[in-house]
Amino acid sequence: LTWTGYADDDWIKEFEKEQNAKVSVVFAGTDDEFWSKMKGSEGADFDIFAVNTAELQRYIDAGLAAPHDLDKIPNQKETLPRFRDLNQVKGVMRDGKVYAIPWAFDSIGLIYDKKKVSPAPDSMAILWDPKYKGKVLGYDASSHNFSFTALVLGYPDPFKLTPEQMEKVKEKLIDFKRNVLTFYSQPDEALKIYESNDIALIWGNFGHQQLKQFADAGHDVGYVIPKEGALAWLDTWVLSSKAKDKDLAEAWVNFVLQKKISQALTDRQGFGNTVTELPGANPNDKLIWLLPVEDYTKRSDLWNEIKAAP
Repeated sequence: LTWTGYADDDWIKEFEKEQNAKVSVVFAGTDDEFWSKMKGSEGADFDIFAVNTAELQRYIDAGLAAPHDLDKIPNQKETLPRFRDLNQVKGVMRDGKVYAIPWAFDSIGLIYDKKKVSPAPDSMAILWDPKYKGKVLGYDASSHNFSFTALVLGYPDPFKLTPEQMEKVKEKLIDFKRNVLTFYSQPDEALKIYESNDIALIWGNFGHQQLKQFADAGHDVGYVIPKEGALAWLDTWVLSSKAKDKDLAEAWVNFVLQKKISQALTDRQGFGNTVTELPGANPNDKLIWLLPVEDYTKRSDLWNEIKAAP
């Protein structure tokens, strides 16, 4: 059970031949769909699934995930240094056991039009600059918007806001909304809005994947990881607690952690992998890996209030 792009046909064929096995792949399109498919059979329909570190915790809590045996995944030792020591990767371990193997990632950075914004910005705070009123494109996401604004305000934990911090972020987001032309939901939509309007700054929820899309369309844009840090997602491979063939499932993880497969993921999709460096990215960039937030429902309700504010 995985995202589109994580189990391409040519990889599947090679793996099937190598392992003398038959692979059945189900693709899901949202975190909610992953959860419902896993929960529907209590994990029995799948041997392995892909999930980000922020979502992983509820699968462990629900008994839907099983620990990995790292001896079965030797290629994990060949991953990039910042992903190799799993004790240092937030959210992949529980009680000393490894529940998730990092595989793909990207930052949620700032895309800017090089002709309209100079010098290159170094902080998300530029999104509030009145000079760019009506030239900012935002992303319609309650949780992420609260988290990135908390970073701009200097709060140490953007995922666990106090009621007082939440109120301050809400006020700041109302100001943000007044600077924004509109909000987008999908990367294709952002590109179309950019091409039809005078847009200078884009809050890039889809990171380098989005940057690649803009570049492929011939636009001269830059990408910035702000000095306060950028939110970042980390997708992992997780064993189902009801896996019927754990050895084969872990053989799949080991297979995709080859350099040629991981590099192909980046070449085809634009975002980073945990084996080869992402071109143009700085390994020292400050990335804030997504974690569960204090109250998803409250953030959603407040975001609806913010969008409705005059």
